Amino acid sequence: MKKVIHILSLLAIATTLAACSAEQQKKSNKKPDTEHEQEKESTKEAAGELTIDGPELPVTMEDALVYAKGEFGERGTKVEDGDVQAMLDSIPSYIDADNEDLNALIRYLYAQFKMEYSDPRSALKSQTVSGPEDEEQSAEVAKTFNVEIVLDASGSMANKLGGKTRMELAKESINKFAASLPAEANISLRVYGHKGTGSDQDKKTSCAANELVYSMQTYEKAELKKALDSFQPAGWTPLAQSLLEAQKDLAPYAGEQHQNIVYVVSDGIETCDGDPVAAAKRLKESGVSPVVNIIGFDVGGKDQTQLQEVAKAAGGTYANVTSQDQLKQEFDKAIQESLKWLEWKNNSTIDAHANKNEQTLNMLDMGNDWQNKLHEEKYLMHFSLNDLEFSGKITSEQNKFMMEKINDFYQKQLSDVDELKQVLIKAAKEDLDTTIKKIDEIYKNNTGE
Repeated sequence: MKKVIHILSLLAIATTLAACSAEQQKKSNKKPDTEHEQEKESTKEAAGELTIDGPELPVTMEDALVYAKGEFGERGTKVEDGDVQAMLDSIPSYIDADNEDLNALIRYLYAQFKMEYSDPRSALKSQTVSGPEDEEQSAEVAKTFNVEIVLDASGSMANKLGGKTRMELAKESINKFAASLPAEANISLRVYGHKGTGSDQDKKTSCAANELVYSMQTYEKAELKKALDSFQPAGWTPLAQSLLEAQKDLAPYAGEQHQNIVYVVSDGIETCDGDPVAAAKRLKESGVSPVVNIIGFDVGGKDQTQLQEVAKAAGGTYANVTSQDQLKQEFDKAIQESLKWLEWKNNSTIDAHANKNEQTLNMLDMGNDWQNKLHEEKYLMHFSLNDLEFSGKITSEQNKFMMEKINDFYQKQLSDVDELKQVLIKAAKEDLDTTIKKIDEIYKNNTGE
């Protein structure tokens, strides 16, 4: 009985200290106290000036908890939604904006998409923590999410679409797509037909050109850029062989514990005497079981017919795109799938520790939910910046500047929540006072740069 009274006393003290800490933090940061004030600050306008802004970004996890939920801060929100598009359409041009204005735009977008998080401390402080477990439970092996892009680098990819070549548009889209994938996802890039020329004399050389220029791994900005810069459109189209090679690339990821997606981007049919339909069928029936998406880049007639047949044989889908924006939309489908995978991966932590008491599971669930919402916020901001760039309101360099700021901000927030989750996992093995102390330290960590 004395032990229970002692634990409850510690809980009351810790709760009071945490509340005081939160109050002091709010006062020191001088943030708006109400959602009404935040909205007012986010929407102030002055003629001829870029006055779009929002409250300062959260510095600590405590700040993030008290930051008001945004107008579009709901799970499942998409940039394509009418209300979101209307908000983006209302944003003026930032082409001549300085870095201060761009930072204000970041704050504004964050205020729109900020979601509401549940505080795992509420579950911890509502009851005592269970005693040590007798047996350790091994974590379930998480699935991997793998995307292979198979890119046509034949000579026709040098043809222009608008003011840029098809190859330039494809490379830009691939780079943005890779940067938007979850950090845990893997991506690889295979190119074909990138050697020789379109002449009969060079056919053998060109048809043999099939290269994995970026092997399956997580996104590494500099390495992917180097890979994309290493080839230019050149010769013939060995489409069939590229599908067979893609099957080999994905062989290490066979089995139900892996999710594999293949994107084939081509502007024409097989020209190297191969059988892409048969190759696609083999890929479908292989153990890697990929979802195959064939993207025709501004094709028509018999070229489109063959690519449709390849997609059908692979059990996948076909889409014909005639602009960079349409290509981006096709890649965005994979990002949505990766978010579903990421949510499954995070939730698998709960399954791995299913033997622990219900209280610990509830705390983990709150931590996972927090992390999933951070990912959704991040990708909504990514998609919004890409939309603004496509509509001509920001430049590519401005997009890059803001993307890096956003990535740094969320990387630290996600890291802090991950640290919190690790403490929660161990909570059942420690006394209540020690656990509360560790969690409060994490909440006070600076989440800025």
